[in-house]
Amino acid sequence: MIRLYELRTEKNLSQRDIAKQFNISQATYHNWENGITQPTIEQLIQIAQFFGISVDYLIGNSDDCGIINYEDSYLRVDEVELLGHYNSLPDNARKNILDFIKNIKSNI
Repeated sequence: MIRLYELRTEKNLSQRDIAKQFNISQATYHNWENGITQPTIEQLIQIAQFFGISVDYLIGNSDDCGIINYEDSYLRVDEVELLGHYNSLPDNARKNILDFIKNIKSNI
């Protein structure tokens, strides 16, 4: 992974911080950052979403980071915050949130 170190240090995060965010060991993250092992496609997508960049930028296929900037959209401030938190969650947590919302809607 060409850009993991760069992205992590720009955000002033430790390897431990990132590992905790993705529910992996620090050793696993260290191996990703140093090119010893590679994350799965699903993990690549989660990492890109966490940093708000494209997967192509993350893996070094593009110099255009493809920053996802919700602030310039039609969304309200609270929606931007909610979307940012949602995008940084693992897939199973996102599914739980969507199920929770559907449940609430069906009971209204």
